[in-house]
Amino acid sequence: MNWRGAKHIELAIWAIWLGSLWMMAVLVAPGLFKWLPRPEAGLVAGRLFYMLSWYTVITSVFLLAISTWLGAVQASVRLNILMGALLVLAVVELLWMHPTMSQMRQAMADAAPDMVPVMKSRFGRMHAISSVLYAIKMIGGLAWGLSRYSVKPAD
Repeated sequence: MNWRGAKHIELAIWAIWLGSLWMMAVLVAPGLFKWLPRPEAGLVAGRLFYMLSWYTVITSVFLLAISTWLGAVQASVRLNILMGALLVLAVVELLWMHPTMSQMRQAMADAAPDMVPVMKSRFGRMHAISSVLYAIKMIGGLAWGLSRYSVKPAD
């Protein structure tokens, strides 16, 4: 495969990954909470975000590998550091955020009624942290691709 073909594959993988991140945040998650009861919507959304974290790990590794193979390491170390940071962020989500939030959800279901408000507050804080990390991942992925493919604002 020549350089041009590999670059097109890289671009397609980046676009599909980035589109899936934004689609989940903008359409899928809000739709779930609009049309399903809150507990079920939370379970489905949590599982989808978990799968998307795995997809981010796989995609990040692939994009780092192919950009290195294409010689982009010498061209832009900052871009590869950014993608590496997005990879680390996805691993943090997989190893800490998702298991913790899942345990909290289960604990709320099993908790005595007087403990539920305290647990909901803790879950809300964890959800806020998760939302910030996800937003960083979405914006970081967009910035990576726009820089990688030399997309510049119009003058």
